Amino acid sequence: MEKKIKSFSALTIFIIIIATITALCLTGSKDLSSVKDVKMTKNSENSISLSWKEVKKADGYYVYNLDNDANKYVKLGESKGNENCKFEIKNIPSASVYKIKVLAYRSFMNKEYLSKKAKEYTFYSNPSKPVLSAFSGGKGVLSMEWDDQDNLAGYDIQYSKNSDFSEYKNEQISDGATRNFSVKDLSVGEVYYTRVRSYMVVDDKTIYSEWSDTCQATIYDRTKPMIAFSFDDGPAYDYNGSNSTKRILDVLEKYNARATFFMVGERVNNETKHLLDKEIQLGCELGNHTYSQVTASDISKASKQIEKISGKAPTMFRCPGGSITPAIRKECKKEGMPLAYWSVDTEDWRSKDAGKVYKNITKYAYDGSIVLMHDIYPSTADAVEKVVPELIAKGYQIVTVSELIAAKTGDNPKPGNQYVDYKTINNNTH
Repeated sequence: MEKKIKSFSALTIFIIIIATITALCLTGSKDLSSVKDVKMTKNSENSISLSWKEVKKADGYYVYNLDNDANKYVKLGESKGNENCKFEIKNIPSASVYKIKVLAYRSFMNKEYLSKKAKEYTFYSNPSKPVLSAFSGGKGVLSMEWDDQDNLAGYDIQYSKNSDFSEYKNEQISDGATRNFSVKDLSVGEVYYTRVRSYMVVDDKTIYSEWSDTCQATIYDRTKPMIAFSFDDGPAYDYNGSNSTKRILDVLEKYNARATFFMVGERVNNETKHLLDKEIQLGCELGNHTYSQVTASDISKASKQIEKISGKAPTMFRCPGGSITPAIRKECKKEGMPLAYWSVDTEDWRSKDAGKVYKNITKYAYDGSIVLMHDIYPSTADAVEKVVPELIAKGYQIVTVSELIAAKTGDNPKPGNQYVDYKTINNNTH
């Protein structure tokens, strides 16, 4: 009997110990500490990376965000295993604000227990770098336009006569829905450099995007006659100690004129890089004239090569022969490039005669026309050297194709449209 009593007592003590341990474990499971020091370790336009202090006994963590529409917290995901105390919010819109709470959890006896109190933290993705375009919107007017973005408080604008913005004027727009801005009463013929950045405000803190790529625009007078010079098949290689592309650029520089250069991708390399650098310096337009064939992939290949060598992507396309197909138009629209045809064909490739090229320009060019030439022929350089000062003397402004369309119409040329002159769009395929 005494033996049974001892056994019963031992069993009772064992049960009490187990119950006590269980109770302690259960209490420990229920009483998880709050998650502290939640920090944004990194953010970009489309992601937010978080970290926090480890909570003892936690098996993992749940991350919640406040859904303003539903007025409740929605679970974004969880962190456990090797990713403990870290979480990344991916593939989110730029300039998005998140109200975050992080709860620790522990699983015990098929039940899950959460930490109690959770502090709300505010984090955000950065605003996107704007895509800017600038053009002469009228006599003495510098016009700027940029892409559509959401969740912004406004934009910061700078414009300058110096490409390095060592001196500039600043304008701030306190309206995130604005997509354009103009400066008036500028001197015709002056060159301006512009850039813009967007900003958002979070808890009285202003967060800026990167500056846009710098855009260059010459202030034109749309009431005065204007001609767009365009050159195909370059850049030229040195020949007999001279380079026809460089000669043409020298003339443009001397008379403060510009042109669009439609380049063949396979000719764009380190040997011709200095010519592209000069074109950019003078405010000329880089154009795509395919790489070596006329296919959508060849167009893309040429764009990549031009940007690789010059640091600037082409903004206009001309198809060899001028003929386009639906596939070519689709690729140009995808890459954001309008297409240029021509209204004056100098036929310099046929004659290689400077006198005939000069005659074709002076006889057939008109206000708003696009002149087709090829900068790989010395005879074309000869004609340019003669005709540019004469056109300037007659009051013509010699510009790029995009500048012609923008200045004459007050709007940038549209990707996928093929322009014969500033007012004629030919979108037929043949």
